[in-house]
Amino acid sequence: MMELQQDKGLDLFAVPMPDTEQKDHYLITWPEIGLPCLFCRCNLPPISEKYTMDVGVKTDVVTVNPSIITERFHKLEKWRRPFYRVLQVYENASVLLPAFYNTRNTDVSIRVKYVLDDFESPQAVYYFHPQYLVNVSRYWLSLGVRAKRISTGLILATAALELCEEVHLFGFWAFPMNPSGLYITHHYYDNVKPRPGFHAMPSEIFNFLHLHSRGILRVHTGTCSC
Repeated sequence: MMELQQDKGLDLFAVPMPDTEQKDHYLITWPEIGLPCLFCRCNLPPISEKYTMDVGVKTDVVTVNPSIITERFHKLEKWRRPFYRVLQVYENASVLLPAFYNTRNTDVSIRVKYVLDDFESPQAVYYFHPQYLVNVSRYWLSLGVRAKRISTGLILATAALELCEEVHLFGFWAFPMNPSGLYITHHYYDNVKPRPGFHAMPSEIFNFLHLHSRGILRVHTGTCSC
């Protein structure tokens, strides 16, 4: 299980969530961020050369939704190397999964650890404590986020607020137009949306913007100045 302990020496938890326009404007942060920093990416977003100028490559933690393992990698029941190669892109980043959120997630999440062990990968695998996920969901429900399940980005941002001195969010948006009035895709790499009613993305964004207005975190939506 992943044990969450506050680290006063950690100045920033940057969470690039792949819900943005084609340019994720990741590099705008480099002049602003001091070290040490922790960079997280949600649900195996691509960081290939096509996107590097906008989203960077630095990754400390990458989350994997078990549905991705099921749909893209056939539950890791047959070929495992394609999944391993995807994780290699993030080099030594730790892998984080909600293995015990429900019983459907457990087997496929445990197989991730077996895959990395089989290929002798140095990447660590961590699992969210199920009670922590329940508590986070209940907290945001009390603030009006009513959905079947809160997003991975909201879970990570919540953990960041508990652990870190500063929190910066990149690529968090839930509307077809950005603040400048330009039409954008749902992710910087595709336009695949979550199942209707599964997440309450607008409510999540409104809560982030409220926290931004209070100076609790920073939501970055501007264009890249690099």
